[in-house]
Amino acid sequence: MKSESKVSSKLELRELVLLAMVIAIKVVLGQFKVGDATLQVGLGFIGSVMLGYLFGPWWGFAGGALSDLVSSAIFGNLGGFFIGFTLTAALESMIYGFFLYKKPIQIWRVIASVICVTVICYIGLNTLWVSMLGGTNFMVALSSRILKEMITPWIQMVVVWFILEGLSRVKLSRKF
Repeated sequence: MKSESKVSSKLELRELVLLAMVIAIKVVLGQFKVGDATLQVGLGFIGSVMLGYLFGPWWGFAGGALSDLVSSAIFGNLGGFFIGFTLTAALESMIYGFFLYKKPIQIWRVIASVICVTVICYIGLNTLWVSMLGGTNFMVALSSRILKEMITPWIQMVVVWFILEGLSRVKLSRKF
């Protein structure tokens, strides 16, 4: 008999199907974007929140990476595939998992998770990847992205709150 305090590394079939569905949702929502390659705003973060909230940091990491790989294979990327953006997608879902998985939905968790994702993934890593790919200085790349990264988190916080409120009402029987 398994201890309830242990986190299982295995997914049952229904959990694997749900994981695949959330990955598909993330891939599809990730295609809805506004702006150019430097200043894109999209809906893919909703799938990252769902992965973290439903599956936790470790399966969220795997789901985030897999969603980026699937999205790249199906839709391609402007400028080609780059593993750095896959790492960012994985870390984004992982961070949401650390803050939201099996925890009560509280406004401070939403704010903290969105700010951490924005600072670590979007401002830090994505700016680094853009500067590396574009051959520009990090600070130059940051200066062109900072305005977007100061505005979009506030919108994301509201959307994340409503997504979590909706997901919390869905009764999922979980065994891990």
